[in-house]
Amino acid sequence: MRIVVYSVTARDQLRDLLAQGVPRFGPQVVAQKRDRVFAFIDGFLARHPATKRPNPELGLVVYPITGTPFAVLYDFDDATLRIHFFIHVRAAVRDIDPASVEW
Repeated sequence: MRIVVYSVTARDQLRDLLAQGVPRFGPQVVAQKRDRVFAFIDGFLARHPATKRPNPELGLVVYPITGTPFAVLYDFDDATLRIHFFIHVRAAVRDIDPASVEW
């Protein structure tokens, strides 16, 4: 199975996206969404990263995470799944600059 590596950018984005949900949905719902994100990445994406093709403009796979308002942007090889970004599922991917990711 692949090792999952999260960029500093992705960790910060997920933390900020989750924090936005606390006032509206409460900490329990936000914790459930966070757990779903990590379960999806560890339980599915690490094993089956090629389920979707990379976005041709970004060179990264954009994968909406079912049951959450988030999408994950990643790339991978045989040993590693690299999580570059988390975005809101309705965010425009054309505004993302893959070179801006901080590791």
